[in-house]
Amino acid sequence: MSCCIWFIRSNLFLCYLLIPLTHRHRRRYDPDDDLLHDINTYRKALNLPILEKNYKASCLANRIAYDLEDKHCEYFHDFHPLPGINPEIPNFQRSVKKCDININTTRDGVVMPVCVPEIMHENDLFSNYTKNSRFTPYLNNSKYTLAGVGHDLDKMVLIIGTNTASGDFSSATYLLHGASKGRHWLLMTTAFLSLFVFLFN
Repeated sequence: MSCCIWFIRSNLFLCYLLIPLTHRHRRRYDPDDDLLHDINTYRKALNLPILEKNYKASCLANRIAYDLEDKHCEYFHDFHPLPGINPEIPNFQRSVKKCDININTTRDGVVMPVCVPEIMHENDLFSNYTKNSRFTPYLNNSKYTLAGVGHDLDKMVLIIGTNTASGDFSSATYLLHGASKGRHWLLMTTAFLSLFVFLFN
């Protein structure tokens, strides 16, 4: 009898120790991060580069998802993604400005929204992208290297871009700073050459 009691107490104590470990390793489901993780797993299987998370593109994705919230799911059945400014995306230029993105750096970007009533169901969300013939030409293209993800209720938006100046979703400030440095370097080079010519003529 005493052996049985000791066995029960030992098992209860073991369970008590394991519960915190179980909770610690239980991953909270996040639609945005999980979708990007699944898309990258899909791309790895195709020997394509993974999509690095871009925070400005994610800002834009969240704003677009919010603006699409009043659209019925039927609206998305005929949606065709296009690189650059897509007339089907409401308030695109305003959202770009709000996220401090230079509009010229979105020309090669592609916005891909879906309506998923069960957005918390990971498999449904993933298959809405990888089994959609309108999205797969972009998802299967190696030139895309970055992504932004955002959602609002049952609307999910995935944005992909490139590492070029026409698709990296850079801020206007960054581009102006780069242009300023370029002009400064050009002036310095011109001044140096002028001095060189003056001294050796």
